[in-house]
Amino acid sequence: MRESRKCVLAVIVILGIFTLGAIGYWIFSADMPDGLERTMENAGVGEQEPVYKAPLDYGGDYPMYILMGAVGFFAVLISALGIAKLMAKKNETQPDR
Repeated sequence: MRESRKCVLAVIVILGIFTLGAIGYWIFSADMPDGLERTMENAGVGEQEPVYKAPLDYGGDYPMYILMGAVGFFAVLISALGIAKLMAKKNETQPDR
């Protein structure tokens, strides 16, 4: 039980460090173009209208970016945990070889 708490604490600390790092990275890089944007600017090519519009918009402000990032993170986390649980059940039902 003690080892389980250590693992949970380690995961929380790692996620906290990652979150702070991602926010810091985003704050400093948000106004600078990435490689594709810079190449498009150099070539004189502009962005076209998107073919598909996502149902949830990231918006243009920091809180919305953070909220949508958290929603995406937890959606992937819950999906991964669900798949892992299903795989564990499948392994339990199979006889040892």
